[in-house]
Amino acid sequence: MCYIIITGGSLVWFVLSLIADMLIASAIVTPKWLIGPNPTLVSVGSSASLQTGIQQEVQNDTQLVSLVPTVRYPSVGIYTRCKVMRNYGYHCGPFDLDGFATDNNVYPVAWKATMFFMSLGFAVHSITVAFTLITCCRQSAFGKSIHNMTGCAQVVSAISIMLALFLHPLAWGVPRVQLLCGADAEPFYPAGCSIGISFYCAVAAAVLCFICAGISLKAESSNMRTRVKRRVEEGNRLVCIP
Repeated sequence: MCYIIITGGSLVWFVLSLIADMLIASAIVTPKWLIGPNPTLVSVGSSASLQTGIQQEVQNDTQLVSLVPTVRYPSVGIYTRCKVMRNYGYHCGPFDLDGFATDNNVYPVAWKATMFFMSLGFAVHSITVAFTLITCCRQSAFGKSIHNMTGCAQVVSAISIMLALFLHPLAWGVPRVQLLCGADAEPFYPAGCSIGISFYCAVAAAVLCFICAGISLKAESSNMRTRVKRRVEEGNRLVCIP
């Protein structure tokens, strides 16, 4: 007979694991690991019914379009970058056109390793998010506690992200970064650049992964409480206890 057990510990475990997974994904895809020091004023189109500007016919409705100046900073991530291009204005996109086979002068080896470990951490942690849900109806598999195995996997994910955080600064002395941050940039010293939100997302994700691994022990003990066992013995298939 299948029982679904939801406790406060297991719910917190799932929510924090999901947040950590989203932080890892954000750190991978956003080009904000390093923010350049030279902002650029970019004109962005916006529309409003009462603004003066260029009139356009859109689906038989007249809209007034104006250009709004916006400050944009050049930046770089693990495999993406944002910069002002002559013919395209402010543009964000990937520079790893051939993946890991991209020339090392374009895509530094350290950043390739960063991408590998971040992707590994994301893949492992995504699996653990699914297992946090499985633990609501199954506590063990092959004689091993699913909570313990999931917690160990989350530690592996955290270590993988920490390796990525160490590897990324190793390439801060390459020409790409020196062009963005200044000629003084070198490994672990970004010169004129500042650390971006993507880097901090990765740090927060690593910390959360360790926290989730610890909470997995609490979630397991909360599923084994006397109140839970009593509700199960009474024949309740859905047990929700804070």
